[in-house]
This record gives sequence, structure tokens and C-alpha cells, in this order.
Amino acid sequence: MNKKFLLTALLVFSISTFISSCKKSETNFEPSSVIKGKPGNPRFNLQFSNAHNVDLDLHVLTPNGTEISYRNPSGDGGFLDVDCLCGSCPDGASENIFWIEGTAPRGIYKFWIEYYTSCTLSDNTNSSYTLRVMRNHQVLETFTGTVNSET
Repeated sequence: MNKKFLLTALLVFSISTFISSCKKSETNFEPSSVIKGKPGNPRFNLQFSNAHNVDLDLHVLTPNGTEISYRNPSGDGGFLDVDCLCGSCPDGASENIFWIEGTAPRGIYKFWIEYYTSCTLSDNTNSSYTLRVMRNHQVLETFTGTVNSET
């Protein structure tokens, strides 16, 4: 069963404002040592556990209404450059969507995680996740939680 786990979080590119129903986590870390994919402004990076058993997908809806995800890996100047699919994850269990400095449209960005499928016979496999939203090479927000096909 394909289900979207909506983070219902918004990024106003000119003003950072967030509304979320998932857990926000304040963690200090060095992004370049953990995060795979190209840097950008803005940048959305998803890391998750259990990559051999689940396929989680990162989606970003731009202010112009273009959705960037595995189905449409580029649009409005943004790019999906890391995509993990059921253990086929050369960059680890992560996904990354970014804009080259100065190319992102201004406005409200919506983003969410989709539990696309279980990669095994079990339909209800859990995966923990960390989703980071970055701007100017700084982590603005970190969201953490656990999802499964029932979420």
C-alpha cells in the first residue's frame, strides 16, 4: 500500500517558517560528514534505516507547484541527485533534493516522506528517518521519527 507520510512542513525560502506534526530534533553535527548528495540552497536531505526492507521517497513541492521526487527528478531548478531503492543505495539509505545557489524560486516549499513500499514480504516494516532542511549550508530544521505502511 502506497501511503504518504506528510510532514506538513513549509519552508518560506525568504523567511524560514515551519509547521510540523512530526518530531523536531535539535542536533549538532557536521553535515558534510553525514549527508550524501550535492549541497544546495535550499537542500532537503532524507536519511533512513532499514534500506534493504523499505523504500522511502522524499518529495518537495516548489512554490510554482512542481513536485520533485523519483517520478520527476528535476524541476524549477531543483534536482534529486540521491535516490535509494530497496537496498540499491550506492550513497547509503538517503535521498537528496537541492538547488544550485541562486536558482531556487522564492516562496513556500512543501516537503514530505512517502513510504512507497516494503521491499520484503512483510507489509508493515518500520523505518526510522531523519529529514534535514538546509539553507546557506546551515541546518534549519531536523525532523525525526518512524514510519511504516500504516503511518
